Amino acid sequence: MRRIEAEALVGASRDEVWKLYDDIAGLPRWLPPVDRIVYVSGPARVGAVYRARTRVAGIGVTEQWEIVVHRHPVRQVHVSAGALLHRTRTITFEARGTGTWVHESVELSSRLWGPLGWVHEALAAVPAGSMMRTTVASAKRVFEGEPPH
Repeated sequence: MRRIEAEALVGASRDEVWKLYDDIAGLPRWLPPVDRIVYVSGPARVGAVYRARTRVAGIGVTEQWEIVVHRHPVRQVHVSAGALLHRTRTITFEARGTGTWVHESVELSSRLWGPLGWVHEALAAVPAGSMMRTTVASAKRVFEGEPPH
């Protein structure tokens, strides 16, 4: 299993940041790699299922996710169990003054055996890490705008 993490201090209250992440249908409006949400079974809650079409490095992929933990406004866990790769994405929201510390992690577990699985996880970690860094940076940008250059 391989674990990747990303985090950022977002200049908004925990409830505001939670609402941003909780609006699954709205992900394409603020998260550039998400082209569209193909399907959502209902509001974000335990058991909700959604399919997201993402584009990373020019390659489009549609993945199905299920929310398995939904503890407002502290923690969400989403899982995606593809044919060869299982992903567990955990998002935590911690109030820090007037802002929110957002921490995301994803655990990748290949269903391939031994060394093939290790290579598979290592290769999958590259786009997964990029997606997580983009997600926390995009959440920050929603509330704070573009950073000065």
